[in-house]
Amino acid sequence: MTIMAGLKYYFHLLSVPLILLCLFAQPAAGQQSLKEYLANLDPSISLSYIIQNKHGNILSKADPDKKIPSASIIKVPLLIYFMQKMSDGTFSLQDRYHLKNKDKVGGAGELQFKPSGLSVTYEYLVKEMIRVSDNTATNIIIRKLGLEAFQRWLKENGFKTTQLNRFMMDFEAIEKGKQNYLSPEEINRLLLDLYNGDLLSKKLSLKVIEYLKNCEDTAGLPHLIPEEVAIAHKTGTLDYVRGDAGIIFGKKPIFITVMVENFSELAEADRIISTIGKLAFLEFSR
Repeated sequence: MTIMAGLKYYFHLLSVPLILLCLFAQPAAGQQSLKEYLANLDPSISLSYIIQNKHGNILSKADPDKKIPSASIIKVPLLIYFMQKMSDGTFSLQDRYHLKNKDKVGGAGELQFKPSGLSVTYEYLVKEMIRVSDNTATNIIIRKLGLEAFQRWLKENGFKTTQLNRFMMDFEAIEKGKQNYLSPEEINRLLLDLYNGDLLSKKLSLKVIEYLKNCEDTAGLPHLIPEEVAIAHKTGTLDYVRGDAGIIFGKKPIFITVMVENFSELAEADRIISTIGKLAFLEFSR
């Protein structure tokens, strides 16, 4: 090999990492990549989602007005209504509740295993309602607020699809056709109202956002996003629907609600939600 040929080969080797670096420096997933991903989804999957910026501008969507069983995502508007009632002096976060046997229901949460008579604050209850989606805590909160009063609040604030028609784990009500519902558009609107201070004071809005940041179910939106990026969100799961709704606090905050139906297994739904979350973050939030 001549000296000149050797130098060319040497500089070629040096250029390989540089080329790779340049490739990875490009946006990992732009709008086209998100479209490509969605276009290649199994057509039997039913997907409803919406992504917006902090001004409410729609960045991407698919069937966002669809009426879908809400699962535990209904706990987000419930939390906001609770905080609103607290702010008008109806009660305090530090008021205490004594757990009763009749309160305890199955599914998510740890309160169902606690002894009757346990004294807890309402702040503890709303935190657990979000952190581990505690159904017992949620039902206590619903009774404190009043199911019908909460439903009226939703309507008064323009939420027509989002409904609370039953308590958590009320299988008798489900058999009678009573279900809780949402649409991705309405949940996103709720998150935007929260962020922009339209429903609560700035202080209480920040408190609610902190509660949502503590959601321990990270298999959905947070799963493929860097750990240093804060995400305030709430998941919801039924046998036939899986969803996640939240705020991704990248360089540019984005608001995203994703609902998946007709999946074969929960892991499949989580892959879809987490991939959409990653692509949305890479394109719209960095």
